[in-house]
Amino acid sequence: MRKTHFIYILLLLLPLYGCEQDLTIDLPEGDEKLVVEGHIEQGAPPIVVLTRTVPVFSEISLASLEESFVHGAQVTVRHEGQNYILQEVSSAVLSEQLREVVSMQLGISKALLSGSGGFQFYVYTTEELFGELGESYSLYIDHEGQTLSAVTTIPQLNPIDSLWLVPHPDPEQDSLKTLYYRYSDPDTLGNSVRYFTKRNSEPFFPGLFTSVFNDELINGSTISFPLDRGEPKGQQEIDEDLYSYFGVGDTITVRWAAIDLPHYRFWYSLENEQNSNGSPIGTPNITQSNIEGGLGIWGGYGVTYHKIIVD
Repeated sequence: MRKTHFIYILLLLLPLYGCEQDLTIDLPEGDEKLVVEGHIEQGAPPIVVLTRTVPVFSEISLASLEESFVHGAQVTVRHEGQNYILQEVSSAVLSEQLREVVSMQLGISKALLSGSGGFQFYVYTTEELFGELGESYSLYIDHEGQTLSAVTTIPQLNPIDSLWLVPHPDPEQDSLKTLYYRYSDPDTLGNSVRYFTKRNSEPFFPGLFTSVFNDELINGSTISFPLDRGEPKGQQEIDEDLYSYFGVGDTITVRWAAIDLPHYRFWYSLENEQNSNGSPIGTPNITQSNIEGGLGIWGGYGVTYHKIIVD
């Protein structure tokens, strides 16, 4: 499960060891804030996960994650002058279609969302509103005196031109393939995308080190690049010999999602922070949220799907 989506690090600290004496630092507790991860895409209802921050050195477990969910909030999405009230529900009672949407957007297995393992995952949603391309949606959240707001847009589709596979450079690893994509960027600055990959019956996972691209340097151009296999966030180890590759017999589905600039900046800054691991020699980074009054993201997706089989 992607723990990093629910636990925001308030302070990054690298233990320092002196040669002659121990250094003890008392860290003040930061103010608790509400954290939003909400999305809406074309043809699907809004999905909002609402949690609260926890102290940086708290024990992280499924139990602590379940305790971080915020219950009883008033969550509203406004579109074309009409308000839609989102209801809080456990993912275990969602319809199969809605569970599929939550799984795709958050990179969580449907088995975990089913609640069969005892873990309860909560979302706010409504089936009275479905996203449309080119439309804007405003989010409002009220909870215990805290008020949060954000606006997002579902951009027009920017699909991939084509996918193809390239063999592993080592002839002894000829069963492994690298996925490549070709993409033609529209001649308008600001186009951004976020991608996920699905291998066979696995969930859709975003790119591990980076899942977002922007056309700042390639505006109006056609590019061809490898596309790393998506991986679940929070995993402890990466098999460097197999990372990014697909195997013979795999059915690969790419979820290619157009996003607006605030949505891009959130994921870009958050992934930079995760990749630096709090390194003292890394570039200082502040996660760029579009949530007024809280943390997180309210983002729209204009999604296309692309499939290829490794034969």
